Amino acid sequence: MWILIFWLSSPFNVSSGDARQPTLAVHSQEFRTEKACRDAFSALKKENVGEFALRGVCVPGGE
Repeated sequence: MWILIFWLSSPFNVSSGDARQPTLAVHSQEFRTEKACRDAFSALKKENVGEFALRGVCVPGGE
């Protein structure tokens, strides 16, 4: 099993009041093979139109 861990960040998000805060979201998804994991991350990168900074890594899952 392989786990894709990816994170998205945007420079700022409008929050309460006039303060603008950076936004960070971290997600993970399991895959059966390393290739499936890498293919999924490639698909994510294609969908990202530059609005977010996108980083990720595929790691073997421990069982």
